[in-house]
Amino acid sequence: MIAALGLIIGAALGLFLQPDIPLWLQPYLPIAIVAGLDALFGALRALLDGIFSDRVFVISFVSNVLI
Repeated sequence: MIAALGLIIGAALGLFLQPDIPLWLQPYLPIAIVAGLDALFGALRALLDGIFSDRVFVISFVSNVLI
């Protein structure tokens, strides 16, 4: 519930404040978003299978977004 509330608040702030993304970052942002979503869905699958590890999730999320 807290995550959904944070997502809604973050989306609303993004729509109202309209932050400027630097030009050098714009080509990489969609890739980072997809990589982050990949880590989140992998964590959801692991949670449903009963083998979720928060350490593996954090390492996977950070490495996917940075690479």
